[in-house]
Amino acid sequence: MNSKQKSALSKIFAISGTVLLWAPILFMFVTAIVGSIISKAFLFDYYTLVELFPLVALGLILLVLASLLTRTFRKWFGWGSVAALVALTSGLILANASGLASGALADSGVIFAVVIVAIVVYNLVMVALAILGFLLVRRLFQKQPEVTPAVK
Repeated sequence: MNSKQKSALSKIFAISGTVLLWAPILFMFVTAIVGSIISKAFLFDYYTLVELFPLVALGLILLVLASLLTRTFRKWFGWGSVAALVALTSGLILANASGLASGALADSGVIFAVVIVAIVVYNLVMVALAILGFLLVRRLFQKQPEVTPAVK
């Protein structure tokens, strides 16, 4: 693969991944605003990014690939992805193991709080990775200064 193809592919991956991460985030806020206006009470579904995980995961994979191709923000995307997946997985496993997911345990107490915190951490990391995706796209489309040969 030549450098032009690699550059084009990384731009496509970065743009697609960023859009796929931002779409569920914006959907979460739009539904919160519309739902709050209609019901005249504050409504916010923080679980939206978990429910739309296939889109988020695909966007994350594309952004990781773009960062690997361009060698830009590799560690940020790598560690951010690991942090998000650990937070999400630990929260869901705890909810399932404790009986919170099946309804056997009441929606209160320490276990409920830990599960909510894990999901909120996952959401915050996803927002941070979406912002980082925007920064990656911006960096990929920056004009590079032309190198002029030295005059003797």
